[in-house]
Amino acid sequence: MILDLVRHASTGRDTCLDGRTDPPLLAGAEDALCATYEAQEWERVICSPRLRALHTAVALAVPRGLQVRPDDEWEELDFGDWDGLAIDALPEQSLLGFHRDPHAFPPPNGESWGHFERRIARALDRLFDDEEDEGAVPTLIVSHGGPLRMVLSQACGLPMSSCWALRIDHGTRLRLRVERDEGGVWGELLELQQP
Repeated sequence: MILDLVRHASTGRDTCLDGRTDPPLLAGAEDALCATYEAQEWERVICSPRLRALHTAVALAVPRGLQVRPDDEWEELDFGDWDGLAIDALPEQSLLGFHRDPHAFPPPNGESWGHFERRIARALDRLFDDEEDEGAVPTLIVSHGGPLRMVLSQACGLPMSSCWALRIDHGTRLRLRVERDEGGVWGELLELQQP
């Protein structure tokens, strides 16, 4: 399956941890993405239900005559007590611990890393189940930085610590070829495009 994953357009809150916090997109932020990805041919569009992702997905889908299917599994990690806060306002050692070992040092009162891993794995499995029912179609997923990194980790076998080192700015597109067999999901990164 060819899968394009796009991080939603900018909210202007690049220095904040917005998981369940759902700020609006900057005015016109999705316009540049629509121009950048105008030539992409998708037949299915799925997105996080957070408004910043939903509005980006709608802007990309409507010119193609496509419907958008929101899916809770593609939401960003719930950062708990850190949610919505500026990164530089967080305890440095706690944030460092989270990046080094999110299983041992999750955000306080947030979603566990194990739950997040399982949620993204379910979302990927659902894509393959849909493919069996509907056939293989070029698919766009509009989501957030965390889920995009988690897909890279799960599908391409990259350690999550390496995925943190990859800049996934607003509007970044990752194109992956992802397959599923009896051994699980595997894939390769075909393209990385920054807007």
